[in-house]
Amino acid sequence: MVDDWKPCQRCGSNRVQAVSKWVAVIALFSSAGCMIWVGILFPPLWIAVPILLILSVLAMIGKDTWQCQDCKHTWIKKKTKN
Repeated sequence: MVDDWKPCQRCGSNRVQAVSKWVAVIALFSSAGCMIWVGILFPPLWIAVPILLILSVLAMIGKDTWQCQDCKHTWIKKKTKN
């Protein structure tokens, strides 16, 4: 576990997991790749490809988060000063 771990702010559960911003980047980028192939069958979906690529670049700017495994509440990780 990470040193700055805290219980869930909503339900108080100890089942909290760190979620990296790279999860969103990879998911959006791979979705854009899939849309290229699906766009061959249904060409209007080609509009989604550049949108997903732009969102994947913007997701790199985002912050890492915590997610409660019980209630699925998500919040931004705050860096603690030692």
